[in-house]
Amino acid sequence: MTLVDDSILLIKKAQEAENNNRLREAIELYTGAAKLLLESSKVENPEVAAHREQQAKSMFTIAENLKEKLHNMENSKENKIDASGGKGEINNPDKEQDMNIEAEQSDQNQLQKESMQVNNENKVIKEQDLNMKNTPEDQEFLDAMGIDNINIPDISFDDVAGLDMVKDEVKVKILLPLVKKDLAKVYDISAGGGILMYGPPGNGKTFIARAIAHEAHAYFININPSNLLNQWFGRFEKNIETLFRYASKHSPAVLFFDEIDAITPKRAKTNSSYMKRAVPALLSEMDGIVARKHTLLIIGATNNPWDIDEAFLRPGRFGERIYIPPPDVKARKLLFEMYLKNAIHDEVDYDYLSSITENFSAADIKYVCNKTKENVFKEATKTDVVRNITENDILEVVNASKPSVNNELLAKYIKFRDA
Repeated sequence: MTLVDDSILLIKKAQEAENNNRLREAIELYTGAAKLLLESSKVENPEVAAHREQQAKSMFTIAENLKEKLHNMENSKENKIDASGGKGEINNPDKEQDMNIEAEQSDQNQLQKESMQVNNENKVIKEQDLNMKNTPEDQEFLDAMGIDNINIPDISFDDVAGLDMVKDEVKVKILLPLVKKDLAKVYDISAGGGILMYGPPGNGKTFIARAIAHEAHAYFININPSNLLNQWFGRFEKNIETLFRYASKHSPAVLFFDEIDAITPKRAKTNSSYMKRAVPALLSEMDGIVARKHTLLIIGATNNPWDIDEAFLRPGRFGERIYIPPPDVKARKLLFEMYLKNAIHDEVDYDYLSSITENFSAADIKYVCNKTKENVFKEATKTDVVRNITENDILEVVNASKPSVNNELLAKYIKFRDA
């Protein structure tokens, strides 16, 4: 659960405590919710940050009002005791009972008034919470798709090694319209839409998609296209409709399709009547993104962009295409450092390692580092001698490995990019 989710739960508990006149408990819960909202406002999106800061301020205000109310109620009780036993006041049981009933009614009226204030202050939060509830049909679908724990990823661009040009491209093409919504409206720029990320396997397309969701402060929904095809065969059209409706409930959301070419094949090259119906169903949902009130960002990832039906590559669908290349020399150095940092090792010439691993994917470098650590660990279990990993240990694995990407394949990606 996210900080926002936790704050929503606290607010609900606070409202329940307040309605049952447990004011001390309500004050503590509202204050806790405010602190969580303040913590959740530490995001790059200024609109989201300002909105959450305002919500936090409202929670603090409600807590302060309840503190004042509690103080007045306690003083009122003390005054009643003094009045009933003090000089110059007739001790009339009927009058005292009337006073108590009147005070009780006044307290109830004030509580109702403040409860209405709570509801108004938190209308946005409560509506978001209600929208995210699943229907039985939604839940059946999500269970079949293996989708759970929808949240905003904690992976940021800072966690993406290298790929500075890719990150800059993502910020300009994708994030700015989401972050600068008011300015985007002035220039009639739509937030959301479709993006195709393509490139050789093992270079972190899914990782980058998660980072995009984090930077956009959007919920991340990861879809395996094969599940859409395999579950309830013949119901792809209904499945895709359910998926987009569910994603809209979590707006702003990133809907991520890995290996999207599995459900977007070129219709001219397939004999499957089923796939010829499936492709238009997905196209129809994508065309409806702009008309939706909710912000949806559709990211498709593929190793084979040339196999995708041309209709998906038109503007308004996957019109934005971003090439995710193998890590460059700078990124390879960062990857070696990252994957070896938690293991004991001698001083390593990372610049040299990165220079001799051209065309190695991020997954290739991860394999080299893990295999090296495994080799030295196995040796230590046999000799009972703990030693540092050396550069030679790493080079031994590098020399025995081949990059998963070759120049011919890279040329094919470059040709698609420049087409």
